[in-house]
Amino acid sequence: MRILIVGAGKVGTSVAENLVSESNDITIVDTNESRINEIQSNYDLRGIVGDATSPSTLADAGAADADMVVAVTANDETNLAITLLAEQLFNVPSRIARVRNDELREYPALLSTQGFRATSIIWPERAVTDYIVELIRYPETLQVIEFSFKGVILINVKVVKNSNMDGKPIKYIRELLPEVQTRVVAVYRQKFREESLAGSTVIEAGDEVFILVSPENAKSVIQQFRRKLRKSDRVMIVGGGSLGLQLAKSLDNIETDGGGSYNVKLVDSNQARCLYLSQHLSSSVLVLHGEMTDESLFVNEGIANTDLFIAISNDDEDNVMSCLLAKKLGAHRAIALINRTNYLDLVEGTSIDIALSPTEATLSDLLRHIRHGDVVSVHILRRGGAEVLEMVAHGTNKNSKIIGKKLREINFPEGTAFGCLVRNEGGKLNVHMSQDDLVVESGDRFIIFVGNKQKISSIEKLFSPSVSFF
Repeated sequence: MRILIVGAGKVGTSVAENLVSESNDITIVDTNESRINEIQSNYDLRGIVGDATSPSTLADAGAADADMVVAVTANDETNLAITLLAEQLFNVPSRIARVRNDELREYPALLSTQGFRATSIIWPERAVTDYIVELIRYPETLQVIEFSFKGVILINVKVVKNSNMDGKPIKYIRELLPEVQTRVVAVYRQKFREESLAGSTVIEAGDEVFILVSPENAKSVIQQFRRKLRKSDRVMIVGGGSLGLQLAKSLDNIETDGGGSYNVKLVDSNQARCLYLSQHLSSSVLVLHGEMTDESLFVNEGIANTDLFIAISNDDEDNVMSCLLAKKLGAHRAIALINRTNYLDLVEGTSIDIALSPTEATLSDLLRHIRHGDVVSVHILRRGGAEVLEMVAHGTNKNSKIIGKKLREINFPEGTAFGCLVRNEGGKLNVHMSQDDLVVESGDRFIIFVGNKQKISSIEKLFSPSVSFF
């Protein structure tokens, strides 16, 4: 696939990094020459220095032959102008734009193929908000992945010492929860993935475990790895920018497990911004004016009783320092939003529970539109080191490599793991995780864990029917 990326910032670079090794022909455009030189020195792609709102620059970048344009500059107007030019002048089939201004969601016609001609819009702040809300709904998790089929989720849990599963084999979870259908698709130990998983594989404290389970049974499963499951009903957010506002609004519109409301406090250092926030949030959200590292403010507002502390300002250093302070003062868990990739490694091993990369959340949305084959959704795991794919099997036993075969007969590429199969049976979608004799049918939906990203193309080929199908 010929892909033209406009914008060599964090997202554009991450997209290029993820796709350049998958037999794609990548060209990236940016006005910053040093960025282009750096990315060309690191990856096998073509770089163009120039303004992509100029038709001549797009032409030089090969827009006439591109299968897809991905506009991810820091400017919404630039991104939308590029999708319009790509369609009007170069007839690029697939046109994706990243848009930050959430107000534009109210004008879908403006962003559609009838307006700026975008075939897909990526909303980075909405992606991050949804990511955090899932962490709140499922306490003690490091990551929660939802699929298009709502009957199963993937949770990432870090095993604590003396929990029910500490020192036990994977299969022991069935003894603890005999009525619950689960499947462990990956275990990471000291940053390395356990290559060969079996029911006899022993789980140890400190392991990160990725488990497929139904949403209604998720908390029961989490508790087996975490010892104690503490709710996240009392939340303190520091950073009242557009992301903080969106997150506070989202929590204000959903109920806790007990049917009540979340106790949300939102802190910002700008007094005028606090006034704006108070006018745009309900009275149930307490807006506080103060610095992100104000110890007395935290103590006075009951930080020791806070279930979840979330630092999501635009300043990485402030986010890290405020989380460290909050944990020191007794906050149960802390999430820090971190934009700089090199800071993510520095935070690991500290008291901060989750270092959240906005690029990673945005990238998952982008890759869903870029992956080959019938890919329904893509989610980034382990800072881009792994992915989980939701794919649909199409074709017949004559033109498909998997249809008509039993699950145990399918040779999934090394470095990947079958998660589950979802099938429409009598109008009801049912999840199958361990029926090895199940014969694959057209329309079956698979969830596949990919721990080795070089195997992505192999998975896509496995699910792609031969040309005769079309």
